[in-house]
Formats: sequence, structure tokens, C-alpha cells
Amino acid sequence: MNEYISILKKRSSFRYLWLSSVISLAGDWFNTIASVIIVNRYTDTGLAISYVLIARTLPRFFFGPIAGVFADRFNRKSIMVISDLLRAGIVISFLFVDRAERVWLIYLLTFIQISVASFFEPASSALVPSLVKGEKELITGNVMQSITWSAMLAVGAGLGGGIAAWLGAEAALIIDSITFLLSAFLVLKIVMPKKVETQEESRLGFAGISDGLKYISKRIDVATLTTIKMMGQIGSGDIIIAVLAERYFNFGREGAISLGVMFAAAGLGAVVGPLLGNHFTDRSEKALKNLILLGYLIIPISWLVVTIAPNLWVASLGFLLRLIGASINWTYSNVLIQLKVPDNFLGRVFSLDMAFFTIASSLSIYLTGYFLDKYELDPRQLTLYFAIGGILPLIIWALNLLAERKRKISPI
Repeated sequence: MNEYISILKKRSSFRYLWLSSVISLAGDWFNTIASVIIVNRYTDTGLAISYVLIARTLPRFFFGPIAGVFADRFNRKSIMVISDLLRAGIVISFLFVDRAERVWLIYLLTFIQISVASFFEPASSALVPSLVKGEKELITGNVMQSITWSAMLAVGAGLGGGIAAWLGAEAALIIDSITFLLSAFLVLKIVMPKKVETQEESRLGFAGISDGLKYISKRIDVATLTTIKMMGQIGSGDIIIAVLAERYFNFGREGAISLGVMFAAAGLGAVVGPLLGNHFTDRSEKALKNLILLGYLIIPISWLVVTIAPNLWVASLGFLLRLIGASINWTYSNVLIQLKVPDNFLGRVFSLDMAFFTIASSLSIYLTGYFLDKYELDPRQLTLYFAIGGILPLIIWALNLLAERKRKISPI
């Protein structure tokens, strides 16, 4: 714990970046809870929830690569502030969705909100290495960022569910808008390091995207790392949570308590994953890759727990386990990318990494909703298929590690 406190004390700019994440991510989960509640209020299909989650995911595929070029070319701090201010206004517009005929606005506004967020995320990720010093602080900083996302999932979802149950979904949306304003204020306090001049400046538009693709095509080790998040997208936990909360474990106004409990359990799992990984390994490249293998092992086990869940608490345990595995893979794939990619390409590589993840996640979300509606499956029956499918990425990554060790080079 001392290392986390130490980096916050020594690195003031990283502290402001971290605090902005704490505030805006908490509000973001208020938004997620509120959006699901509003859509459930006016519709009654799994696909309707799928469309919300796809709208929260797909923009990163379309805009992520372009955003990565912006993060490498322009002032990352300015990108983040503008993104926060725009999102504060967009979120307030959700209040116009007050009847079934306006549900389409949820999809449109969510798509716009996440499109803007697509520029914030690669800028934030690419900024971390320049705000800390040394490999140890880099790993610690990334673990803190991951834990922050996870903790705010737990806290934000729990509080969001409670506030939505008490004051209504609309109150949660207003709070979300305020958090973006506070985040922008904190980002403004970051002191930007001088940018290192390179002979190869990033280019704008599709030329810049092409540069990023060419880079990872020449660095197969980096290309492999950008598939880690993508391969973990077997089944949509968010859809399963939404359907379980509405149809099976309905507690609180419009299932708000159930939503909050299951999302909070997932957030707690995502906190635990990187903390355990950081504590029980030597943080070498080999150890980080072995942790990713462990993450892939935990995910199918977690789906089996949800499959047999007779009540809200066992289901929540399954989602806790799932996010332990997923957060391990997310955190340490980020660290490995930052260790291997030079600063002038980090934004583009992170945006491609996110784009690959996004398309896989969007497809998973859609298919989960489709199969729930088309075949009228109990969601716990569908999670059994997710558990079986989750074995495939485990096998692929294990074979990758075996091949690396056999050739005695790292990675493939």
C-alpha cells in the first residue's frame, strides 16, 4: 500500500490525473445504471439493453484509431479537458428521454457521449508514462488506474443504484454531469512534461492510423499484446446483469438495487485482481504474462458460477470472479504495451488496442441480447455456453507462452 501512497505524494500531476479518474468514473457508472433503468422502464427486450451497451462500446472502434493519432499529435491535456466539458453537456440531455417514443435518444446520446470519450482514453493512457519515473512506478501507476476504474465500478454502481432507487434515474444523470466538470478542473492542474522531439511526427487522419497499423505489423510482439483484451470478450456480463436484475433478482425500484449489487460485485473483483497480481509476483515480463494466463483461466470458471446461481448473491460472486480475471488481463496488457512502445506511438497503439477490444465486445453484446430474445433462454443457461467458449482464449494464450519459451525470445 505504501507504494501507492508514495506515487500520489511524489507525482502531483499523476495525482491530479488519478483524482480526475476517480470522480468521472464514479459518475460514469451512475450514467450506466440510469441508462439501463430508463430503457428497462420503456421496453422489455434483451436487445434493447444490447443497443445501449453497443452504443457505449462501438464508437471506440470508429473513433479510437483517429483519437490515437490526436493523442500523439496534439496536447493530451487539452484533449482530455475538452472531452470532459462536452460530456457534461451531453449527459444532461439524457433527461429529455421521458417516454417510450424517445428511447431512441438514449442510443443516440450514448453513442455521441462515448465518441467523445474515445478521445479522452488514449490521451489519458498515453500520458501516464510521462507523469511517473521508472518501470516500477509505471507498473504501480497502471495498477492504480485499473484499480480506480474497478473501485469506481463498485462504488459508482452501488451508489448509482442506491440513488436511482431513492431519487430516480434522473438524479443519477445530473450527478454524472457534475462529475465531468470536476474532472476537467483537475486535469487543468496537470503540469505537462516537455514533449520529446522525434524524427517521425505522427500524421493526421487515415495516414496516422496507417502508421499505427504498420508499426504493429512490424512488431508482432506488440500486435499480440493488442489482442489480449479482445480475446476475453466471450459473452456480455452487462447484458446478463441487466436481465437478471429485471426478471429474476428484482430488488429496489425498477431493479436498481439488484443492478447496483451485481455491478458493485464486479467492481470489487476488478479491484482485487490487479492488487493480488501486484502482491504475489515479481513484476517481471514473464510474471505479467503468466498472470494474463491466470486471468483467462478465471473467466470461464466465473461463468460457471453464474450458471448455477440460485440467487442474487451467488450470481454476484460469479461477476466478482469474472472481473478479477478480466482486470488482470486489462491491467497487465496495458503495462506490457507501455513498456514496449515508444511515446510517439503510444496513443495510436492504445487506440488500436481499444478498437480491437471494442469490435469484439460489441459483437458479444449484440449476440448475447439476440440469443436471449430469439431462443428465450434463461440467462444462466447462456452463461454455460460462455464458460465453454472462454476455454478457447485460455488455450491460445497458453500456446503463445509455450512458443515464446521454446524459441527463448519474448514475445512471438
